Amino acid sequence: MGSAITRHLLKTGYHVRAMSRSAEQGREAFRRWPEGRTALEEQRLTFISANVTSPETLPPAVADVDVVIQAAQFRGAPIEDPSTGNTYMDVDRNGTLNLLAAVGQVYGAATAGPDMVRYPAGAPRFMYVSGVSVVPDSPHVWVRAKWEAEEATRGSGLDYSIVRACWAFGPDDHSLNRLLGYSEILPFVPVFGRGREKITPLYVEDLGRLFARMVAEPDAARNATLPLGGPDVFTMNQMLRLGLRIMGRPQRIFHIPKPVAKLQGALLQRLRGRILTAAAVDFITQGGVTDPDPVEKCFPGF
Repeated sequence: MGSAITRHLLKTGYHVRAMSRSAEQGREAFRRWPEGRTALEEQRLTFISANVTSPETLPPAVADVDVVIQAAQFRGAPIEDPSTGNTYMDVDRNGTLNLLAAVGQVYGAATAGPDMVRYPAGAPRFMYVSGVSVVPDSPHVWVRAKWEAEEATRGSGLDYSIVRACWAFGPDDHSLNRLLGYSEILPFVPVFGRGREKITPLYVEDLGRLFARMVAEPDAARNATLPLGGPDVFTMNQMLRLGLRIMGRPQRIFHIPKPVAKLQGALLQRLRGRILTAAAVDFITQGGVTDPDPVEKCFPGF
């Protein structure tokens, strides 16, 4: 998601400072894209080595910018690994808090009251990529982490925009591509649960387009929380069958009952590498349908 947002900002002509755990790896990744190569040559795209879980690295990343976009996610998501800090609480919640604290440190936020912070003129806008399923008081850790990140953003005193993105797919995604990839080695595509969850799949390039418009039109989604999904409602079964048909693959879908999958996850999460967890099964089998009206109201013609 962060790469798609960056590419669309570059297409629009903006200068972008991209934060990566490895600046060199980030530069190499963007050389794959025409807009990335052009922006690197024009020095409109620069990289800084930083990590949202390391607060001391963040002030240089947020200095002298107009907009801060928090789209970070840990490697291996949704399979958490507390031993390495790869969790939703560490990255989504604490990472967002760390970024907001860095903005306050750099731009001199001052407390104006018990529940309000005021920033001087010139402080950046803050944008956060959240999830379609986010609600308060959820039993799921990824929802709680994102909700608390949203609340911190809304209460920061900065102008903000929050996008609750639906399940996203695209050339570099590790979800739909992984599932369809099983058709290369198996006579079926395995799916947890019944595959009847309704979703509005989001093409990741549309996410990038929306963020480029939010940056270009600062008043359109100021202090707004917007749901974002694709134009069509699918079940997971329908989405996979469409993908297989486009690929010319005759494989069937094999459904693994969710209780069995969660038992497998509970066992596998104890092994080295944590290839599955019980919580990840819950994440994978969640649905999420968005309403297009809020985005259309803010950005007519989107």
